[in-house]
Amino acid sequence: MSTLLITIVSLVGALIVLMAVPIDIELYVERNARVEGRVNFRWLFGLVKFAFDLPPEARAQQPEPGEREPGKRKHRKIKRGRDGGNLLGVFRQPAFRRRVWRFVKDLVRAAHSRDVFLHMRIGLGDPADTGRLWGFVGPLAMLASSRHGADITIEPEFMDPVFEFRGHGCFRFVPLEFLLLAIAFLLSPPSLRAWRTLRQGSG
Repeated sequence: MSTLLITIVSLVGALIVLMAVPIDIELYVERNARVEGRVNFRWLFGLVKFAFDLPPEARAQQPEPGEREPGKRKHRKIKRGRDGGNLLGVFRQPAFRRRVWRFVKDLVRAAHSRDVFLHMRIGLGDPADTGRLWGFVGPLAMLASSRHGADITIEPEFMDPVFEFRGHGCFRFVPLEFLLLAIAFLLSPPSLRAWRTLRQGSG
């Protein structure tokens, strides 16, 4: 029994040590008609490093232009009437908004970003929904732009549904720190109340 306990403690300790080692990521990504990107990964101070492109399967299976629009419009209308409305209702909770702000600030600090560039266009196809989304996303862009070396521009599109972006950046983060931040966010009272709201709205 003691041997098993020592083994478990040793494995957990080794996992914690590995998660405390910084990870360096260099990211290039773009989405217009399709998603394209490349990720350079470096870990264990260069002992583990590799690069990969975004999977071509994620870009290849696209409906024909003539067939895509009707289906998309129907799907968006249904989503705005149900899940989209519930999500916007969650973001109307002041306590949850403040907790999200704090979480985002913690993530930005923990990412240790440099040479960050991002240009994005977003729209939900409904001016009111897009305005609510912009009221939340716009300040986030200002927060991220205040970081050293960050150049971030987010443009709202009020008439048409759109989600386009292109960007690149270098990041160094510690997985253990991100895990602890995520657990603290998910288990916070505002997040638990928001989760109950989503469940009640979808029930």
